Amino acid sequence: MERRFNAYLRGERSTALFSIGWGALSAAAAAWAYLHWQGELFWALLFTVCLLSLVQLRAGIRRLVKARSLSKELHSIVEIAPPTFAALELPRLDKQEQSLMRRRFIEQALFVMGLCFALAGGFGISGQSLLGTGIGLCIQMAILLIITLTSQWRATLYRNEIERERGP
Repeated sequence: MERRFNAYLRGERSTALFSIGWGALSAAAAAWAYLHWQGELFWALLFTVCLLSLVQLRAGIRRLVKARSLSKELHSIVEIAPPTFAALELPRLDKQEQSLMRRRFIEQALFVMGLCFALAGGFGISGQSLLGTGIGLCIQMAILLIITLTSQWRATLYRNEIERERGP
């Protein structure tokens, strides 16, 4: 169980670092694009991507801190008393699963909203700023959705491993 716990924490840390890196990289790319091709489209893209990059940076930093605190809190317990570890970890995973489901729903809704904005701007129903906002929302929400889905997948595998080792 200790090996699985450490693998889970490594996965959380790598996801956090990816989120931080993507947030910084996408904001820098949007700023570079705006500096080279100024206009309503790139201003809206810059604004949307930078705001969502702040969300990604915050989420990544929060995930790193959470992984570190989990490691300090539960590492000694997983070595000594695996049943106690399972009793502590399963309720936390239940709460995390509910949180990830809510987050996934919100990200899917924002992705669809960004798609609608991009289509409205692309077909000339609205201005270029709506197109830029839609493109920014779609790109950032797609990445956030991938991060959330991989987190759900990792948590489910981890939960199944704990339940299997704990027994009936």
